[in-house]
Amino acid sequence: MNILILEDEQRNADRLVRLLKEICPDACIVGLLANVKEAIKYFKENPAPDLILADIRLSDGLSFDALKEADGNTPIIFTTAYDEYAVRAFKFNSFDYLLKPVDRDELAEAITKVKRRTLGESSEKRESLRELIESMARNNYKYRERFLIPYRDGYKTVSVVDISHIFTENRIVKLFLRDGKTEVVGLSMDELEAQLNPNVFFRANRQYIVHVDCIRHLANYFGGKLVLHLKGPSDPGIVVSKEKAVQIKNWLDR
Repeated sequence: MNILILEDEQRNADRLVRLLKEICPDACIVGLLANVKEAIKYFKENPAPDLILADIRLSDGLSFDALKEADGNTPIIFTTAYDEYAVRAFKFNSFDYLLKPVDRDELAEAITKVKRRTLGESSEKRESLRELIESMARNNYKYRERFLIPYRDGYKTVSVVDISHIFTENRIVKLFLRDGKTEVVGLSMDELEAQLNPNVFFRANRQYIVHVDCIRHLANYFGGKLVLHLKGPSDPGIVVSKEKAVQIKNWLDR
């Protein structure tokens, strides 16, 4: 079985590869792609794989934009951190999906279902993919626009457009606002990454998510890494790994 993986987080990609080797020792990973541009190029230049494992959000956009170019006969298993509402959409459209972190037994079960499918389902599956893409385009899944924050004896709202960057330390996640203030939120970085618009926010590393408008410049660092500098007085100098360096340059250059 030839398997193509679309995943921009290296640790998630490594986990998928390891699990696939355990579940399907004879499987061949024909590609491990981190962005939409690479995936579109792959689909245009290579034979269709037997299976696609696709993250919803890649470094430069949604995988749906690339999957429109895929062969309609190819089964797709989505790996997603989206909330229950979006998951229901995938289930309704009869696609397989796995919530992150991907569980070995669930992945094995999904692959078994793929092997049992017949090609007669392909036209229906392609139509479902088209409907799913159009559904997402109509904003049936909306990215977070604000946060409700406890304040004194009540609550206040913080708009995402006011966020410069997000930082976590010792499991405490803080929103750093453009006016210099900070707010604590009761969400994990993975949850925030799934809820924020990937065209606007980038997960620079495990500790930081940054707003595109608040990036001042990128500086070269040793070993192919970068240092991301933010606008304003509170610039932490965020180190970006070699793998992420490629992703953020692709993300900014579009």
